[in-house]
Amino acid sequence: MNTLPWSRIKLLVLDVDGVLTDGGLWVAADGSVTKRFFVRDGSGIVRLQRVGIPVCWLTGRADPAVARRAEELKIARLIAGSHDKADALHSLSLGMGVSLDEIAYVGDDLLDLPAIRLAGLSVAPCDASVEVRDEVDWVSDIAGGQGVVRWVCDRLIAEQKED
Repeated sequence: MNTLPWSRIKLLVLDVDGVLTDGGLWVAADGSVTKRFFVRDGSGIVRLQRVGIPVCWLTGRADPAVARRAEELKIARLIAGSHDKADALHSLSLGMGVSLDEIAYVGDDLLDLPAIRLAGLSVAPCDASVEVRDEVDWVSDIAGGQGVVRWVCDRLIAEQKED
């Protein structure tokens, strides 16, 4: 793993399924989808935004459960239904006025690889696909949907305080 300076990060971008959730979907008979979000991840996101680092979500799926949780946490931008995460990350970079090397990206699966390759700092949960774990800068000891986002937020907050 690299020892990149977390203190240079000005924007955190998160995949949803497999990062903010455990990657499972509960699908009801009517087709509605329910997801389980880890409360302490949400607390970390709120704290990170309070110290001035906005958080965006970039997900390949679009569903109301994600939009609702993003609204609750006052996520700066939600890009849902994106299958070109490199293009989406470029758009976020421009729209948020942050260079790609100032973005931390957390992803877990093959769809995330293009964004992982662009971001200045990349992180994966311990249960991410092997291909992703092989390419990121950091692999957390924590699984998706179990606190990996809180771990990243806490690390970013600590680095901001040390500057």
